Amino acid sequence: MSHNDIVTQVTQDGNGGMFMPAGGDEYSDDYNIEIKMNMRGHMFTITRDDLMALPESILLCLFPNGIFIGMDGQVINNLTEDDIVYVNFPPECFQYICNIFDKAVKDLHLINELEYHNGGGVNNTNFDINDPNILNDRPSIIVLREDLDYYVIPPIAKMNVEQMRHLKLIIGEKLLEFNKIFQGLGYVSGKQLKPAEQHLMDMLCSSGFQNDEIWGHRSLEPGKTVIFSLSLARLNNNHHSNNQNHNSNINSPTDSPNLKPVTSSTSLVEERGRHKEKDSKEKEKRKSRLSTLAQSISRAGSKVRSSSSKPNNNNTKLLLFWRKPARKCWWSNTTVEVDISELGLVDSNGNAITGVKVNIRRVWTLELSIIGIQ
Repeated sequence: MSHNDIVTQVTQDGNGGMFMPAGGDEYSDDYNIEIKMNMRGHMFTITRDDLMALPESILLCLFPNGIFIGMDGQVINNLTEDDIVYVNFPPECFQYICNIFDKAVKDLHLINELEYHNGGGVNNTNFDINDPNILNDRPSIIVLREDLDYYVIPPIAKMNVEQMRHLKLIIGEKLLEFNKIFQGLGYVSGKQLKPAEQHLMDMLCSSGFQNDEIWGHRSLEPGKTVIFSLSLARLNNNHHSNNQNHNSNINSPTDSPNLKPVTSSTSLVEERGRHKEKDSKEKEKRKSRLSTLAQSISRAGSKVRSSSSKPNNNNTKLLLFWRKPARKCWWSNTTVEVDISELGLVDSNGNAITGVKVNIRRVWTLELSIIGIQ
């Protein structure tokens, strides 16, 4: 076959004509740059890999247009570590997200350590996403987000713009007080919901949420009649339920917003090589702790597997939402009692306190995130 044939020939250096940068690992490290983000005046730093590992439903909140915007409002085409990205997102919510994911990543590291200690090696690449048991092997997080738009009906005629703006703010503060997650579905203790809503609530409550759970974060968007809510729940599986009490004896996640990347099997081996050079007494102490945790989890895992060979059906359903956020939208209305005397107004009956009608549009976004799987 001549060099003019259509089929591309493998070059003598064996690279097949592909561009292979010198020092592949260094190239990967350079690509995984640190990104500086200004969130409404608060600075955060996160690596590119950690940022892209976040669920799609969260990334869409951070970057609704899918682009990086600088502090000057211009699009950043070639992002460097010197650039500062402006993100219009609640900083308290981002800190909440980082804390939850930091904890899950630490748990994954511990699981890998236990598997290695038991002679099973470190398994962070071989998996079958079609196998529902994968949810029992890795920390998983259920992401539930609510975008609530509310529309205020003027209680009296001829209200001016400033009075209406103030009234909308008062209504928003009142709606913030309804902070229980399932209140939006119309849930009241002892009352049966509609079939679709009841099914959704049952699935979430059997997988990690509680009936009366409140939102992890809930805030009124500045200058808008919008309330943003987010809750992240760890999926109930073997490792989470059995491991959470043990983790209370381990260092808790730091307050740093930086997410910790999942350690590869190569770096774990190198890390253990360094551990071998440590003091023998410290090594024995660490081995003893891992042995205790390994035996405890092994016994608990065997007990769970022996009691039922079938995976949790609701957990299996949640696999449908992995990398595929699903949305549910519905309307409702309510009446909020407001003291309009603050606005210098009274209602048609001369009362200072009156009921204000509010139309509400809710959009729920549900997604599953499996830690360590890109």
